[in-house]
Amino acid sequence: MPKAIRDSLGLREGSRLKLEIQGGKIEAEPEDDEVDIDLSSGFPVIRSKSSRKEPSAVEAIKADREARIDRLTPSYRKSEK
Repeated sequence: MPKAIRDSLGLREGSRLKLEIQGGKIEAEPEDDEVDIDLSSGFPVIRSKSSRKEPSAVEAIKADREARIDRLTPSYRKSEK
């Protein structure tokens, strides 16, 4: 997703989107982060409820990019490694 769109939606690494099809178009809306607010030494501390173990979007994009480069330039990449 282009940086300008991510910025306009307030997305950061690990953000989740809710996607819907409306009138033949895809609409994306950021999902709210699930958090707990606890007091620690009298100060509020925000903790995420979700523990995301799956690869991030950035990692998935990098892996896909590497796979495409390997497919398109296999001999060049092997001599580089």
